Amino acid sequence: FYNVISEEIVKNHTNIIADEGYLDVGYRYINLDDAWQNSSRVDGKLVSIFPNGIKALSDYVHSKGLLFGIYSSAGNLTCLARPGSLNFETIDAETFVEWGVDYLKYDNCHSDGSPEQERYQRMRDALTLATKGNKTQIYYSICEWGKSNPWLWAPGVGNSWRISADIQRVWPSIVAIIDSQARLTQYGGPGGWNDPDMLIVGFDAITFDEQVTHFAFWAALKAPLILGCDLAKISGDIKKLVTNIDIISVNQDPLGKSVSQVYHEDTNTSSFDIWTGPLSDGCVAILFNRGISPINITLNFKNHCRLTGNIMIRDLVKQTNIRNSTTD
Repeated sequence: FYNVISEEIVKNHTNIIADEGYLDVGYRYINLDDAWQNSSRVDGKLVSIFPNGIKALSDYVHSKGLLFGIYSSAGNLTCLARPGSLNFETIDAETFVEWGVDYLKYDNCHSDGSPEQERYQRMRDALTLATKGNKTQIYYSICEWGKSNPWLWAPGVGNSWRISADIQRVWPSIVAIIDSQARLTQYGGPGGWNDPDMLIVGFDAITFDEQVTHFAFWAALKAPLILGCDLAKISGDIKKLVTNIDIISVNQDPLGKSVSQVYHEDTNTSSFDIWTGPLSDGCVAILFNRGISPINITLNFKNHCRLTGNIMIRDLVKQTNIRNSTTD
């Protein structure tokens, strides 16, 4: 919805998530991005554009059994030129707690040029102090676009960190982010996750096959699964994809280990990857055909998945068992 949002839109999507099967498979947060803020502060505090205020909206989201997320920036202004939180970390963190916020996406626009690590730690400290003694904590999503290699310092500062520039609604953008993950998968895990940005499934700018690949990769990379489309308008096929419990179960596997690129081939006739990762009860593999023509890709269970003995093979997209097999 970019910068045109309203209480009605937020409540409508809250109802969809709560009542139409999304909560049942694990979607829990309703997150506001930029443009929820008024153009100026009042008595030093952030003010929303919503007639009934953020607290009433947060209460509504919570009444539906969901969690509520909000957005700010570690700069003087946000990306859409609303008031940022730089030098207002304490009062903003306290305000978020008063409003019942459960999640903060913290962007990097209009900074003062000081190091990202310093600015993001300041908000971390403010959130820690503001939530001291509270039963619930605020999930802290660091969004500095991978500018300062956050995977090296953000563990222990935030719960997730963006590893790239903003995703675009074009296939090359998705592929570029996938490629950037090849060297970073070891940094994410329980307590702190690599974040390749929100999902662009549900937009017609990419084909259905591309959306399947996109969703499957984000799930297997253990990325936060954040829907950004209009859920009131998506097709039945897209809803079936984003509520596919087999794929979501890979994302939510308690081991929390991302897939990694274990093989890449680029020739005149084919271009493909094999990505695999351990699960608490086996292994997940993505056979990624980068071309437009069908090809055969051979998965070696011993070498690529470290599996031996009798195994069951399941197509997670189609949600069907293929066959029982042996690696011997």
